Amino acid sequence: MKAVIFAGGDYKFPPFYEEILKFFDLKIAADSGANFLTSLGILPDILIGDMDSIEKETLDLCQTKGVTIVRFPPEKDEIDTELALIEAEKNGANAFFIAGAFGTRLDQTLGVFRLMERFKASITFNEDLCAFVIDRPLYLESCAGERWSVIPLQRDVEGVSLKGFKYNLDRKKMEYLRPYGISNESAGKEVFIDPGNGRLLVFRYHSRNVGWIDELYSKLK
Repeated sequence: MKAVIFAGGDYKFPPFYEEILKFFDLKIAADSGANFLTSLGILPDILIGDMDSIEKETLDLCQTKGVTIVRFPPEKDEIDTELALIEAEKNGANAFFIAGAFGTRLDQTLGVFRLMERFKASITFNEDLCAFVIDRPLYLESCAGERWSVIPLQRDVEGVSLKGFKYNLDRKKMEYLRPYGISNESAGKEVFIDPGNGRLLVFRYHSRNVGWIDELYSKLK
């Protein structure tokens, strides 16, 4: 089951989100993420968080319409997106797509990247890019000229291979403190990424196509 979580970050192109909603089985709003979701005329299945940033009108609407609301106190260890991930897992989700994780709160974004290492098959995305963690070799669809970046997680990674890019690698070392895998470019309709003996955080700038949703679900779950 695919769950989509709407966090409280930036949403710049509403029609994109209207289009992608049909791909998901469970819609969760993390606190003020409900403000954007309801602006599309869509109610979340679950609203979760400490409710410190949601608009009163949005909260009242969710209560009136019978949305499941899971409220936490502001004094807690988890960020609202983490609570949403836990709730999605409890409800049977085996892939987690997180919208609204990119915005002015860089600390929140970095926190979500850490959560992606904990919750397997987590994908953060917005209108222009998606990001995900891989721990095994994968072939992935692409379009010629798309921008991709790969960044090692936690430590230096040995044996990284990249094929189908402008700059390919063949079983090379990627150092944790030297992010030279940023801003590569796909050469055709498919790329191959082998993370070697580690894990890579991968960014794909998808130009608002949506085929990556089902592909990543099938390959990461």
